[in-house]
Amino acid sequence: MKKSSLIFALLCFLQSLTAWGADDEKSYFVATQTATASSVSVAKQKAMLHARNLLATMINGKIKNVSDSYISNRSGTGESADEFVTETQMAVKMLLKGVKIADESVTGEPNGKYTVCVTLQLRKDECLDALCHTLSESESIKNSFQKDLFMQLWKNE
Repeated sequence: MKKSSLIFALLCFLQSLTAWGADDEKSYFVATQTATASSVSVAKQKAMLHARNLLATMINGKIKNVSDSYISNRSGTGESADEFVTETQMAVKMLLKGVKIADESVTGEPNGKYTVCVTLQLRKDECLDALCHTLSESESIKNSFQKDLFMQLWKNE
């Protein structure tokens, strides 16, 4: 039982690699996760939850690094990375609601359970645009926000 789930997870991982290729990895945040449950719908919900969490972790890590770099490039302004992280987390939550399912597969297990593999994708440029919009509209940041610098740091990260 565990062996078939492991093989299925490996196949899902390989499928996500072939589906997106090297160029797409640069253009998208991609998260692939699997889950097993007694019903397909529960397995899908679990896999989606895990994939969304993984995607959020990837995006939040990038935001933290870019925000820290942005703040260090603008030292002396009195701004903190916490302001940026707070503002951008709201944008990420909105983006994750509209994330696209790039691939989904279901496998019936011998024990009567189902394993679902889900791959989610989010375009990096859409994420950057949403973050820049959020930061440009923020009452506490908009007057000092340097969009060009932020975009350059994002693309170099």
